[in-house]
Amino acid sequence: MKKHQSYYSIVFLSIICMFLARAPLQAQQIFSGKAYPLTYFRQPLDISPPALAGSFGELRANHFHSGIDFRTNQREGYPVYAVADGYISRLRVQNSGFGQALYINHPNGYTSVYGHLQRFSPKIAAIVKNLQYQGKTFELDNYPNETLIPIRKGEVIAYSGNRGSSGGPHLHFEIRDSKTEETINPQFFGIIIPDNIPPVIHGLYFYRLNGRHFDQNIPKQSIPIIGSNGNYSSKAVLNLSGEIGFGIVATDRHNGKSGTNGVYSIQLQVDGKTVFTSALERFAFENSRAVNAHIDYPSYLKTRVKIQKSFVEPGNPLQIYSNLVNGGRILFTNGETHQLKYIVTDATGNASVVQFSAKAAKENYVPAAEMPGTIFKYSQEK
Repeated sequence: MKKHQSYYSIVFLSIICMFLARAPLQAQQIFSGKAYPLTYFRQPLDISPPALAGSFGELRANHFHSGIDFRTNQREGYPVYAVADGYISRLRVQNSGFGQALYINHPNGYTSVYGHLQRFSPKIAAIVKNLQYQGKTFELDNYPNETLIPIRKGEVIAYSGNRGSSGGPHLHFEIRDSKTEETINPQFFGIIIPDNIPPVIHGLYFYRLNGRHFDQNIPKQSIPIIGSNGNYSSKAVLNLSGEIGFGIVATDRHNGKSGTNGVYSIQLQVDGKTVFTSALERFAFENSRAVNAHIDYPSYLKTRVKIQKSFVEPGNPLQIYSNLVNGGRILFTNGETHQLKYIVTDATGNASVVQFSAKAAKENYVPAAEMPGTIFKYSQEK
């Protein structure tokens, strides 16, 4: 009897562990309201537990990171598996970028992408070699007919590597919408990364906007905060007047071997009402350089600190924002004390909160005149 009880206890605990591993993903808020298939795709690697060197939408120099980077134990040569049935829709070989990459179109309307590969599987490598000889070129960007290279879920399509513009061995993996070619966070498709660690909030700032476009002349001030493990606060009561914008510095880590990754969503609330939300669920490649409009770019040029602004400037093309009230610009003119709260989450649903108070001046608000200065465009590189 005890033997049976022990067996059933192990089975029960296994089921609970499986539920807990998947539950945060199910609980995560997808602000667009879109539903993504959670069981259609498998993991592209059989390294356990999976770990990331880079998260989706992470703030990179002049772009958002378009996928997730799987760690490969600082080694090359791990088998890379097709995450679902489909066909090779693109073969790419280049000296920079992804180096060697494969694209697979799937019947459910999504495309999976595998970059920085060491080598292709033999059947794919033979086709690539033939195309290179035909074109008399090493670099290749070919779109095969859908009947040329059919692929089955779980088939070894390549081996992980360090080709192209890669800082070390890893697998770059993406899931894209096949029609729009927008790239989407793979973690919303059931690609599990063990994670029960909330994001880290490093700093808060406020900007005295007062009707002006954001530039390097806008006065900025740091807000002192204390806390850890998902709970942060500021003991100082801010004295604010006029139109104010806020900014936050936050990063994330996951369980096990983790680098410093980016966060998924940022929400700002004033007296319990959300006035700003950014969520890196998906984005179009042509807007990726707008990362410089999303952050305090003048500050980044001086300090290399990436402050994510919680207000949106005119001309910012990113579709990652929602719940905007006055573009995230907040008026402090009624003489009352207001309670503000940031909620920052990662792609697994872990959340960190920072709360602070602000006393508003009692005044008639008059927007300030524009000052001469440089307007930093998101497409401008320094």
